[in-house]
Amino acid sequence: MKKQYFVQYSDDSTINYFAIPKDIFTFIDIGIRDIGTDFISTLVQNMFSFPIFFVLESDIFENGKSVISERNIPAYKFSSDGFIIKINSVDTLEAICDISVDLALNGISVFIFYGEGLYEEDLVPSRQWNKPVEFKNLDFQKVETFIDVSEIGLILSSKNNKFNSPRKVSHFISAAYSLDVENSDM
Repeated sequence: MKKQYFVQYSDDSTINYFAIPKDIFTFIDIGIRDIGTDFISTLVQNMFSFPIFFVLESDIFENGKSVISERNIPAYKFSSDGFIIKINSVDTLEAICDISVDLALNGISVFIFYGEGLYEEDLVPSRQWNKPVEFKNLDFQKVETFIDVSEIGLILSSKNNKFNSPRKVSHFISAAYSLDVENSDM
């Protein structure tokens, strides 16, 4: 049996979790139980071309550090345990998706950025317990799509008309998964 996912417009609490321009992005929730590497890597490959940027706020797992080191994946270290990785190949994408899923399933968000003129140093997140996540150095005019990966799915924020509704987003998800139509905004 295929794993089911749902796609809905995001509610205000989800949207307000980030300090990003609300008027230029459409926010969509993609929920899935037991998120997997193939779910994320297929979605990203279907939606974007390279380069794609992954922001890993933590490297709590030695396995993640080992993969980055052993494969000589260039990574911009922005804190004692955070990395920003510019992805330029499918192999690197799949390796980083593996790390991302491990982090997400352990409650640590991973951010994915796609756009023109993005640089690693601009994608450093700032968190304070009582404020939204902020990317202080980022010009959001350069961002086409921003994805927050968590243990329960994804929040997709995009300016691209190809992804501006739950129905459109569902076309980019692998056929290995089935849409829960009852719980989706279709």
